[in-house]
Amino acid sequence: ARNAYVLGRSPCGSSSGTGAAVAASLAVAGVGTETDGSILCPASVNGLVGIKPTVGLVSRDGIIPIAHSQDTAGPMARSVADAAVLLQAMAAIDDGDDASAANPSREPVDYLARLDPQALRGARIGILHKHGVAAQPDVEAAFERAIEALKALGAEVVDAQIATAGQWNAAEFEVLLYEFRHGLDAYLAGSDAPVRSLDDVIAYNAAHAGREMPL
Repeated sequence: ARNAYVLGRSPCGSSSGTGAAVAASLAVAGVGTETDGSILCPASVNGLVGIKPTVGLVSRDGIIPIAHSQDTAGPMARSVADAAVLLQAMAAIDDGDDASAANPSREPVDYLARLDPQALRGARIGILHKHGVAAQPDVEAAFERAIEALKALGAEVVDAQIATAGQWNAAEFEVLLYEFRHGLDAYLAGSDAPVRSLDDVIAYNAAHAGREMPL
């Protein structure tokens, strides 16, 4: 996949195909699946609205898992309104997904009714302003324009600080590795796939390395 606006740039991922296709107007909206950035990153670099729902708001039943505590599907669209329409259709309780079944709120939310042009009035939004944005002057300028637009709509924008920033990456990745094995084994065991576990996948790749792993 290529970035819809600059073909020589990355569309980011995963869910890069969805991001590029929606940005190129090949679809009104699309669905991404995110563990850690796979909706937000392609939405960001392709100029889209991406929403990573709270885990359990949208069913994960049938989605190949990476990390059970983080995985979810979510909408990607060119406007907040389009993203809300898709989220309205996606959000539902599904007893086939334990996070969805445990959702304390079993009443559907009317996201469309909450599309209020005055919604930002009184909102307080934290901005992580010093995390790499200033490295690109054009990006910095666009970022500042976005902040001014939020303020013009009534939001209070503050510089946020996370004292532990960067200290949890290794632990998060370790959790992902353990959850990936367990989740994929459970997914394959309940499917009609010819492989039944991560070990089977690894063994197949090793036996067919010339075709499966040429790089």
